[in-house]
Amino acid sequence: MGIPQQLLIRTTFLLAAGLAWTQANAITHYQSGISDSEWLLAGDIFSCSLTHPVPNYGEGHFIKEAGEPMKFILQPQNEKLGPGQVYIISQAPDWSPGVKPETLDILPYPGYGLTVEVGGKVAERMLTSLDRGRHPVVAGTAWENSRETVEVGLSNINFAPAYNEFRRCLSSLLPVNYDQIARTAALFTTNGVDLTDRIKARLDLVALYVSSDPSVEYIYIDGHTDIIGSRRDNRELSKIRAEKVTAYLLEKGVPAAKIISRYHGERYPSATNNTAQGRERNRRVTIRLEKNEAS
Repeated sequence: MGIPQQLLIRTTFLLAAGLAWTQANAITHYQSGISDSEWLLAGDIFSCSLTHPVPNYGEGHFIKEAGEPMKFILQPQNEKLGPGQVYIISQAPDWSPGVKPETLDILPYPGYGLTVEVGGKVAERMLTSLDRGRHPVVAGTAWENSRETVEVGLSNINFAPAYNEFRRCLSSLLPVNYDQIARTAALFTTNGVDLTDRIKARLDLVALYVSSDPSVEYIYIDGHTDIIGSRRDNRELSKIRAEKVTAYLLEKGVPAAKIISRYHGERYPSATNNTAQGRERNRRVTIRLEKNEAS
C-alpha cells in the first residue's frame, strides 16, 4: 500500500524542515478546520493580541505590546511536544502543490508543557505567511515517543478580517509602555538650563503616556547638579532645571496636581564628580512616574 498523498506532503514538509523523520514514524497533527477556525482580537492602546484556538492542543497568540516587538506564543493545554528542537515552518496551502515549505526558525524546546515563543521578525513573518494564504506550523517530537512527530498548524481560514482589525489596533498603540517611560533622566550642559530637542522629545512621550494612562498618579521631578560651583548656586540651578521640565509638561497638558517638583543641588550624585563623564550624568533632572496600583 502506498503512502497517502496528504502524508507524502507532510513527509516532504518535515524533511525540508530538517526533522529526523522516517516513513515508519507517526504524525499527530493539530489544526482547526473550516467549521471551527477562529481568530479572536483583543486590544487597546497598550497591547493588541490575536488569538487562535487549536482544537485538542491549546492556543496560539500573536501579541504586540506598546513599545515592544511582535511575539508569537504557542500555549499548550498539556504535554504534547517533547524536549528537543522545535521548527517554525511556513507551509504552502494544499491547492499549491510543489511549493516548498520555508523554515522560519529552529529553537530548543525543553518540553514539560511549556510555551513555545518566538519574537520579532519570525513572528511578523508568520503573520505575513498567514496573510498570503500559507499555514505556519510548529513541529517537533512527541512527548510520549521521540520517534513520533507533532505538528501544530495555524489555519488561515477566517484570518483576513481579524488581521485587518489587528492592524488597526497596532496603529493605535502608544509608542512606549510604562516600563520604558517610568524613569527618565534629562541631562544638561554645564550651568545649562535649556531643554534640548532630545529632552523635549522624551518629555513629549511622558506627557502622551500620562494622558493615556489614568493609573499614573504622580510624576516626581527632581533637579540635580554636579559639584562645580557653590552649594547655594547649585541648589538654585537645580531648581531652575526642575522648573523648566515642570513648565514644559504643564504646557503639554499634564495636570499640575500630578506633578511633585523638587530640587537638590549637588546632594545626590548618580555618578562620581571626579570625571567629566560622571559630572555630565549628575547634571540632570529625573522624571519618575508612580502608578496607583488600585486603579
